[in-house]
Amino acid sequence: MFSNDPSEPLGTVVETTSGGTPNRKIEEFYENGSVCWVKSKELQGSFITDTEEKITNEALVKSAAKIIPANSVMIAMYGATVGEYGIISKKMACNQAVCALLENEKYPYTYLFMLVKTRKQDLINMAVGSAQQNISQVIIKEMLVHSDLDKIQKFHKCVAPLFQEMKQNKEENVLLKGILDYLLPKLMSNEINVDLARSNR
Repeated sequence: MFSNDPSEPLGTVVETTSGGTPNRKIEEFYENGSVCWVKSKELQGSFITDTEEKITNEALVKSAAKIIPANSVMIAMYGATVGEYGIISKKMACNQAVCALLENEKYPYTYLFMLVKTRKQDLINMAVGSAQQNISQVIIKEMLVHSDLDKIQKFHKCVAPLFQEMKQNKEENVLLKGILDYLLPKLMSNEINVDLARSNR
């Protein structure tokens, strides 16, 4: 689709950021938290609609964690997950092992997602470190992006409905998993009688 090779460093056209981990010793930072907090193991090449852990607003104020806008593209920077990626479906926070690419009018999330998807192996190859392989925001900012903004917008307009469908499917899968997790223990403990449920149809 693009007639020219990528030529612009990502960091000159797209803002990047990372997060932090609230003090684990302070229970109030995690108990009854309402802010989704992304960890690198949750980046699985798709939309992230919910997270394993949530943090409180107080944790945001008293740590390096911060709110990151919806549709930001996330990249894992450390360890076994380095190079993994995903998109957050709503405002979330993340830990320091994750870099967020913040979309803008010129570079929408659909383009950034596909950029990271196609450059994943390159990012992995650039990881350094003896004890733990890692990349940095500096390395990520050096990735080259296309400068043909008109074609980027045409690409976004073409694929945005597909991304929205992917997001909806992920949300439905999470909902169904929640229902399954709720019902399965009740079935196993005979709190719900399957034969009775069938007879009531």
